[in-house]
Amino acid sequence: MKIRDVVRMAWGQIIRRKMVTLLCMIGLSIGSAAMIIALSVGQSVQTYSEKTLNENYKMDEITISPNEGIKTGNGSGGGQTKFERGALTMEKIRIIQRLPHVVAVAPMLKLDMLEMVLPDNRSTYVEVIGTEMQTLNGFGYRYAQGSGAGNGRIAVVNYGATYGFIDPKVTQKLFDQLNADPYNNDLLQQYNEMMGKQDQLMQQRILFRYQDFSNTSKTKMSGSIRVSGELMKPSNLDDMSAQGDKKVYIPLDTARALQDELGLQQADGSALKRLNSALVKVDNKRHVAQVEEQIKKLTLNTQSNLFQEEAMAGQLAMYQKAAIGIGGFIMVLASLSIIVAMIMSTHQRRKQIGVMKVLGANLWQIRQMFIVEAAMLGLMGGIAGVGIAFAALDGVNRLLASQMADQTGGPMTVIIQQSALPLGIVFAVLVGVVSGIYPAISASRTNALSVIKSM
Repeated sequence: MKIRDVVRMAWGQIIRRKMVTLLCMIGLSIGSAAMIIALSVGQSVQTYSEKTLNENYKMDEITISPNEGIKTGNGSGGGQTKFERGALTMEKIRIIQRLPHVVAVAPMLKLDMLEMVLPDNRSTYVEVIGTEMQTLNGFGYRYAQGSGAGNGRIAVVNYGATYGFIDPKVTQKLFDQLNADPYNNDLLQQYNEMMGKQDQLMQQRILFRYQDFSNTSKTKMSGSIRVSGELMKPSNLDDMSAQGDKKVYIPLDTARALQDELGLQQADGSALKRLNSALVKVDNKRHVAQVEEQIKKLTLNTQSNLFQEEAMAGQLAMYQKAAIGIGGFIMVLASLSIIVAMIMSTHQRRKQIGVMKVLGANLWQIRQMFIVEAAMLGLMGGIAGVGIAFAALDGVNRLLASQMADQTGGPMTVIIQQSALPLGIVFAVLVGVVSGIYPAISASRTNALSVIKSM
């Protein structure tokens, strides 16, 4: 008996037993669709999570800090000083810039939180960071207007630093009114409006004021600095978060001058050559660990966000296993329905099997017929499952949109992966074949003589 004869006979049985075929296909198609969606959800979650991590945690960046824990004796009196090898200097920055896979390096001299004062005496507190201004472009900063180029004492303000300028006298008066009437919503609204107002700082002359809180009478004012650029709002932050992130970037020599003007400089004169941090951008996150190892050889501390990716990978594996487990459970139920249907079919077709044996059909040919029939059911169920997966996709995305509506980067969208389609179909066929093995063996053991006697 040729294979096409086996296929024709199996197809005839599938067509003849329409209700049994429909019941088997329902389970297989739902299981196949669940498997396809599970694989697609897993891949979509991974893609979305990687995108979110890259936007929020900068997976391709490394933060460097001095290794201040290394100390050595000074050789007299048992005193100790910090070991200079652990300091972060411009010489080390230049070495790091030449390392393989390093795209950009931003040396940073972070000052205390300072009060930025406008010519009209309105002010707000900002984080002042000294750096090499040309490195900002390498880290994805984009200018809304102006640039970081220019001579003299210049500054670049980020999006948040243009918000929240208030007049100290007006603010104090407002606070006094709020203390007297804390439930006055009009006063609260007035304060929020002041904090939410944006100022245009381009080409303005700004000052920095520093007050030593250990000595309230000690207040110093810096010389003027011209704002040469304003940065665009970061795409990964909402309005409230972006307005609360207030940073001002100035050249390193200007930052050191501010330390002297405001009395922020340390007593140790060698501190003039030191930086308190640096940021390194790598061409690909796959090379972050390699670059970190090279930087540590310079006796520096490093920190990256690779652990975030490892934690995410563990969670993704758990979610994907759960989704595949659900699809597998549905497939098990579908396989049980096939086994029951095929066993019933075996009992109903005992006469046909007996005649086939009398005509010379061997055990393998009889088993082959039942296995091919089960495989065809699996194939039909898998193809139907593809259609169900695409039909259910819109509902899945609507559910995700409703659950993730507050996400900064927008809700995740599940896309059916092309690689998941053949896997879903193959899995359905395998379930069908495995489910048809026992009924096939049972059918091949039919006693032809007893069947013929009962005819």
